Amino acid sequence: MKLRKIFLVALIAVTVPSVAQDDAMAAAQQTIPEDSAVIVGHLDNGLTYYIRHNDYPKGKVNFYIAQRVGAVQEEDDQDGLAHFLEHMAFNGSKHFPDDSVTKFMNGLGAQWNAFTTADHTVYHVNGVDNGRESALDSCMLLLSDWSEGLTLDEKQLNEQRDVIHNEYRTHGAMQRLFEQALPALFPNSRYGERTVIGSMDVVDHCNSNRLRDYYHKWYFPGNQAIVIVGDIDAKKYEAKVKKLFSTLPVPATAHKAEDLAVADNDSTLYFVGSDKEMSQTFFITFRKDEPLPPQIKQTIPYILYDDVKTLGSQMFNDRMLKLSQQPEAAFTAASSANAEYGMTARTRKSQTVQILPKPGQEAAALKQVLTEMKRAAEYGFTNSELKHAKATYKAALEQQYNNRATITNDTYAQSLIDNFLNNEPYPNIETRYQLDNAILPMLTLEMVNQAIKGEFSIDNVNFAVIGLEQQKDGKPVVGLSEMKSIVDEARKATVTAPVDTVKEEPLMPVMPKAGKIVKQKMSKTLGCKELTLSNGARVLLKKTDFKANQILATAIAPGGLAAAKSLNLPSRQMFEQVYSLHGLGTKSVMDLVSLAQTTQTSVDDGISNDLHWINGSTTNENIETLMQEMYLSFQGVKKDEAIYRQMMQYFKGQVANKMDNPDIVIGDSASFYAHSMRHDVLTPSAADIDHIDYDGILNIRKQMFSNAADFTFVFVGSFDEATLRPLIEKYIASLPGKKAKTTVTDQRDYTNGKVSRAFTMAMGNPQSVTRDVYRSAAVPFTLKNYVNAGVLSQVLWNKEFDIIREQESAAYTPMPSAQFDNDLTGSYLLIESELKTNPAKTQRASELADSIVTNTASWVNADDVQKGREALAKSHADAVKTNEYWLSAIEDYAIYGIDRYTDYDKELNAVTPATIGETVKAILSTGNHVRVVMNATKEEGK
Repeated sequence: MKLRKIFLVALIAVTVPSVAQDDAMAAAQQTIPEDSAVIVGHLDNGLTYYIRHNDYPKGKVNFYIAQRVGAVQEEDDQDGLAHFLEHMAFNGSKHFPDDSVTKFMNGLGAQWNAFTTADHTVYHVNGVDNGRESALDSCMLLLSDWSEGLTLDEKQLNEQRDVIHNEYRTHGAMQRLFEQALPALFPNSRYGERTVIGSMDVVDHCNSNRLRDYYHKWYFPGNQAIVIVGDIDAKKYEAKVKKLFSTLPVPATAHKAEDLAVADNDSTLYFVGSDKEMSQTFFITFRKDEPLPPQIKQTIPYILYDDVKTLGSQMFNDRMLKLSQQPEAAFTAASSANAEYGMTARTRKSQTVQILPKPGQEAAALKQVLTEMKRAAEYGFTNSELKHAKATYKAALEQQYNNRATITNDTYAQSLIDNFLNNEPYPNIETRYQLDNAILPMLTLEMVNQAIKGEFSIDNVNFAVIGLEQQKDGKPVVGLSEMKSIVDEARKATVTAPVDTVKEEPLMPVMPKAGKIVKQKMSKTLGCKELTLSNGARVLLKKTDFKANQILATAIAPGGLAAAKSLNLPSRQMFEQVYSLHGLGTKSVMDLVSLAQTTQTSVDDGISNDLHWINGSTTNENIETLMQEMYLSFQGVKKDEAIYRQMMQYFKGQVANKMDNPDIVIGDSASFYAHSMRHDVLTPSAADIDHIDYDGILNIRKQMFSNAADFTFVFVGSFDEATLRPLIEKYIASLPGKKAKTTVTDQRDYTNGKVSRAFTMAMGNPQSVTRDVYRSAAVPFTLKNYVNAGVLSQVLWNKEFDIIREQESAAYTPMPSAQFDNDLTGSYLLIESELKTNPAKTQRASELADSIVTNTASWVNADDVQKGREALAKSHADAVKTNEYWLSAIEDYAIYGIDRYTDYDKELNAVTPATIGETVKAILSTGNHVRVVMNATKEEGK
């Protein structure tokens, strides 16, 4: 039975079983109520607009223009023009000449960008303050320019060619292989012939007239939608849209963009490609969905269709997660999602399964997962799997519903853009919540299994398999003929029905004896309550209303990486990754993942040079689960050989060809020379991983969390204090605590003086990299140092972007940063920089970057500082309205004694060119500068 018919009949069965068939079919055609807060309209010139008031975040507005135009609209001699046009949109228009548009947007302190895909393009300016009406009007004017007012100046066009080449150089091995796979996935289709970034030959030889012809053909109101979401009067902005955009012309050469259908394939499509720079092999399978008529998406059955798809993917992923833990599993991970076919075409969806094999077991991994897909297709899933999938879906839905007052502008906007591009429905969260709560309980196992049988079929029709692989002796590890044989074998395999063997047991079978809260006081500095417990632990509580149902927690103590110094080298190199690989109480890591899905509750371990901690999050109704997991992180750590074995196989795959991986090579080289040539900072080899002392790492981890008196516990969010206090006594005050404190020793071992190293590496897509680190002497952790470093970071980024990218076209995105490295063993001011450059311009870019840093005091002016201050002021104003900010701020106050909040604005306003100059001088005066350059050359045969 066709899937569409199944879900229509299913809906009738679960919602109106007692009515006549005709009445049931009529009910199934009911449309999904649209979000009534959205004003949607269409102008005579074809433009669509969506406008919605939303007051989270308060006082902010987002602007978007979406185009039903992408790379598939290009002719062969235009390959790359859609993406080229995106670049030109920021380099001259009717009301914003040359690069004044980027200066305008930076002046707003807004987030701005654009992206081009195979079949659509979206531009946006987000987070604009609503207090300046003229700025909002200018954003509207900018949208109209993007629609039809680009100047496409020849000088600007010539400057952007190198920028696009630099972007092309950022395409790593995975992206290159995926682009090579497109013709196989989309035979005889433009989707298979366009890579979005396009042909560099077309980019090099395109002139302004040619680009203008493309622009006027496709960029016009009939292919566009304006989306405005934020703290505005929606009716007022509808009038503004009508006034400004109704006059936009429709060029005589304009063409309405038609969706490009993706055809069925009668036989399986295959592709195998390999590259020595690939860190691991990946297989991806695609099962094309049946295309749905657009009108179906606006009816109630589509919600059911969407729910069933989600449940199917969740059940498959849960099953794969469990199977990956078995000793005989040949794959590290396998996951499924219903997404664009080929991860490219919005006009057709597919059930997409991604497979990450264990190193050396690639063929077996592909066969195992294909066999499991066949099992799912033939027998479906079990009652326990459906129960868990429903609980996971319901927990996420409840969380979204409870926090509906903090749905962001961008979340609303993306759903409206999706409506314009794909006719997806946009009900409000209340409607979706009601519909899902009606549908989910009535979905039976039989119904779901019947509906999703075809999703995981590995039959010949509408199926595709690709391998993006490592090379072994210059060849892919699984060749094309072997891949085809594996698929044939899996199709012939006999599979049996899955067995439901779920065993449920409590996380903590035995409860601890509660301790006491022995003292409390208010901390006026950050507005939190401080509790002292009978075991010596300290607890800080800050209740907030930023989110209606979110609680964040941490337990943090001095110590850090020095605890690992007695271990062997591979164990020290991997300590941070391994010491969190453990179960809690009766649960394995995979059990904890399942628990997190259904309770929205999780904890994780973290460590730095001077600190170690547990972070956790939960909802109001699951607070006790969080408290139990935090207790067990101290007293119930459980060795998990399965997850350890699985993750070590994964890491082995990541490092197997580390000397051929440019990212690992430059990362290791820069770290090695920045930290006194210590081997601890290097990536271990695959052979080294076999010598990691898992037991030794876990024993040290247990010692690090053996004394609760060392720890400060912080809770921030929507908790009810009356509920939380007895849980603190039960699960935190009951932990062992003693007066002895942990000593902290510095493991960073920074390099002193000047070091410069360079080497050459051949690669498939040559891109040189320069890494710089400048470091001060030890400085006090003060708010002034912290704020000045933040402004300096923004100032350097603006300068390098303007000179190295825009003027010199030497790097796609320079990445300078200034930071305050606060640490109990000594704090430092740092300037770090990474330049990924055109090899022909590496020396020039490096010289410019060094000159910008070393001469900051001479060029920085009041305007530079003002822009930096404005950017930080905006980000800080947004941050202080989040629980994450307050958790971090309270941690810093508790551990370092620094108040990052109270005088932040005062210190920010005190930043001047002189204080920036002082900060840079403090960094440069020591002469501590490490530079590592990886000069790229073209690999032969590539």
